Amino acid sequence: MKYETIFIMVRVAVHADHQNLSDMVHEIETQSKLTLSDTANIIVLETEILLSRVRNVKNINHGTQHKL
Repeated sequence: MKYETIFIMVRVAVHADHQNLSDMVHEIETQSKLTLSDTANIIVLETEILLSRVRNVKNINHGTQHKL
């Protein structure tokens, strides 16, 4: 069996009662759970939530499509 590290990027939109992004990120990193299940040929050994703090809110697409 071969061991590999695979990075998965996930976009998550949230509604939060926190006033600043740092508090939101900290709460998700410490209290939220990410689950991946084993498959017939793969055993998931470990998962970890890694978040990036978004600094420029103008670049976020909140599910809306821009007109061309």
